[in-house]
Amino acid sequence: MKRRVGSNLNIGTSSLLLIFIVLSLVSFAVLSLSSALTDKNMVMQTMQRSTDYYNACNAAEHKLAEINASLTTAYADNALTNGIHDFEININSNQKLYVALETHKPDELGYCYTITSWKVINESVPEPDMGLNLLIQ
Repeated sequence: MKRRVGSNLNIGTSSLLLIFIVLSLVSFAVLSLSSALTDKNMVMQTMQRSTDYYNACNAAEHKLAEINASLTTAYADNALTNGIHDFEININSNQKLYVALETHKPDELGYCYTITSWKVINESVPEPDMGLNLLIQ
């Protein structure tokens, strides 16, 4: 009898290889899904912050229109005094939009003010999460 010379590849090796490939694909799929959900949450938070900021800007523009109307009336009555005025609009619980303006006689566009400051002020600084100690001592 002649013995067959060749590779001694067992039948179970292909099954083990298939199981390993399937497990690898499932783990990559779970990691991709986790990353996508994290990105979605970050985008939603950014969208909410942007919406809050632009709503505050719109409210500030309406306030500026009211101020300009009252300054124009004051100028017509010769009661306009030059000076610096400011106001704040809440953006969210941690931030405010600060607007400062300087009044003057109406310019060629009819505005009785010049905006000198338009900035976001943080009222509180969030505490960093120190829950995990990543330094090995």
